[in-house]
Amino acid sequence: MGAIAIIVISIVCVLCLFVMGNSFVKLVKEFVINEQKKTILEIQKISEKEVRKTLTPIQLQAYERLVLFLERIKPDNLIRRCFQTGMDAKLLKDVMIKNIENEYEHNLSQQLYISSECWLRIKNAKEDLINTLNVLTNKIDEKTTPTSFAGEMFEHLSKGANQIDLAQEFLKQEIQTKFQ
Repeated sequence: MGAIAIIVISIVCVLCLFVMGNSFVKLVKEFVINEQKKTILEIQKISEKEVRKTLTPIQLQAYERLVLFLERIKPDNLIRRCFQTGMDAKLLKDVMIKNIENEYEHNLSQQLYISSECWLRIKNAKEDLINTLNVLTNKIDEKTTPTSFAGEMFEHLSKGANQIDLAQEFLKQEIQTKFQ
């Protein structure tokens, strides 16, 4: 009975060692997997921080440029920049529209860094101003001076919501929300 007992004890010990070894391997494997996940998360956090560190100044610059764009296309600033002695009202309108379009084209890439709604408001402000200039030009005659054309433009714009101011306000709200 001694030899059978030794064999049984040996088999039980081998089975115990097998079960314990198997459990140990599973624990080690689970530990390694968890450590890999932690490392991946840390790398992602570092990557996100680096992306934000790079992207944030670019986004801020985009907002600054778009506020400047809206300021530059405000009618009073636009007239001061575009008017030259000897111009008639239609030429002034053409120069103003060309200036608005050039400014807009110069800032097209900024839409990558702002919301779609914000970009739409900026685009609408530009188009609203161009439409207003075209409508007013169709109502004037050849004798209308640039000064009276500008007066009519300001009078027309004062009657409705100023899309440029609305777009600027939206830009400011978005930047405050994004960077608080």
